[in-house]
Amino acid sequence: MKKIFFYLGIILVMSICSYNLTIHYIPNIVYAVFHYKIEKNQNIKDNEIKHFDIPSDQSRNVVMPNPDFLYSTIFYDLSEKNLNINANMPDSTYWSISFYKPNTINWFVKNNQEFVTNNLDLTLTFNDSESENVIKSPVKKGFMIIRILVEKKDQKTIESYRTLQKNIIIN
Repeated sequence: MKKIFFYLGIILVMSICSYNLTIHYIPNIVYAVFHYKIEKNQNIKDNEIKHFDIPSDQSRNVVMPNPDFLYSTIFYDLSEKNLNINANMPDSTYWSISFYKPNTINWFVKNNQEFVTNNLDLTLTFNDSESENVIKSPVKKGFMIIRILVEKKDQKTIESYRTLQKNIIIN
C-alpha cells in the first residue's frame, strides 16, 4: 500500500513539474529564441519595425508562413514610452494587427472590418487609458504583427501593398 502512495506521489510531482514547464517556461523560451534570431539576423532592435516580403518556400523567419500575406513585425518595449502606430492601410483587401505576450499568448487582434477607416492610428501603452485609439498592454514587452493579404500576385499589386507596408510608422 505504501508503494502505491509513493508512486502516486511521484506521478503527481512529475505532472505538476511538466505542467509548469509546458505552460510557464517553454513559451517564454520560444519567444526569447525568436526575439534573439530577429534581433541578430535582421539587425533590428526593440520598437523598430521590420517588413517582410511575401514568403516563399525558402522563407524561414516564420515556420510555414502563409504565402498570401505581407508581414510587418515589431518587438515592443513599453518600459520608457508608449508606442504610436500610424499607417494608411489598404482599403480593398484584408489586413490585421495583433499583439502577443512574451509567452506567445495573443491578447489583442483587430482586422480591417473592425476599423472605421483604413487609417491605422493606435497608441500602445502600459498605463490605464479610456481613449478609443489607445490599447492597454497587459505586459511591458511583447510582439506585434501586421498582416496584409495579397490576393493578386501581379507585380503592380504587390508593389502597391509594399509601398503601404513601408509607410507604417512606429514612434
